[in-house]
Amino acid sequence: MSLELTRRRLLAGMGATLCSPRSALALGAASHFHIAQIDLGNSSIKRPTAWSRLIHEIIQATSIEAEPTPVLVDPKDPALFEHPFAVLVGNRKLPKLEDAVIHQLRRYLSYGGFLLIDDASGTGTGAFADSARALVREIFPTRPLSPLADDHAVYRSFFLIDEPLGRTRGSGLLEGATLGPTTPIIFCPCDVSGALARGPDGRNLSALAGGEAQRREAIKLGINLAMYALTSNYKHDIAHVVELMREGRLE
Repeated sequence: MSLELTRRRLLAGMGATLCSPRSALALGAASHFHIAQIDLGNSSIKRPTAWSRLIHEIIQATSIEAEPTPVLVDPKDPALFEHPFAVLVGNRKLPKLEDAVIHQLRRYLSYGGFLLIDDASGTGTGAFADSARALVREIFPTRPLSPLADDHAVYRSFFLIDEPLGRTRGSGLLEGATLGPTTPIIFCPCDVSGALARGPDGRNLSALAGGEAQRREAIKLGINLAMYALTSNYKHDIAHVVELMREGRLE
């Protein structure tokens, strides 16, 4: 069984267990990799063409089997646990989320899920960036976003990346909230989804200062983020989940 499928089934089992306390892990039929777009209404941006493009590139570049269409997920929905890779895109201040949503996001990320926060302004500053940092502090009060080291695994999970590029250069670095050996939340200031988004006619929605070479670098960054999400902490997750089950705390 592939690493990706095992990890995805683990997350599905976590969601099932959280919905049904004391139930056994319900590892259903293996499914392909999806990208889940977090839906916060008008406060978030949905870019299905960007994620469909990224999924296509992942299929072409790797051995991962993936569904070509991203899914839209309400963060309150336990279906979030079925997806190892979630994205939140915006360019305006995020709303204050309910405590129950914060709690679910914390569990999702603690049990092996991954959240990419993409700043569609392409600046890494302003209302969206400030509210995204505040959101991360709510989820992990002692693990705020901070710049990732140059040798962080996300920069070499598939391609070797010297500088993260999207529609813009942003701040020239990624930020993350790190828990032990893993980074379950990464903040991208350079609008990577904006570089990948296409219009109804299939044409790129944004012209890039660096042309198609920059767009290719954005695609590489997207693939690296997905590969990191799928492989970075698999062994750690298994050990953590087994310990929780042994202690009877996985409810």
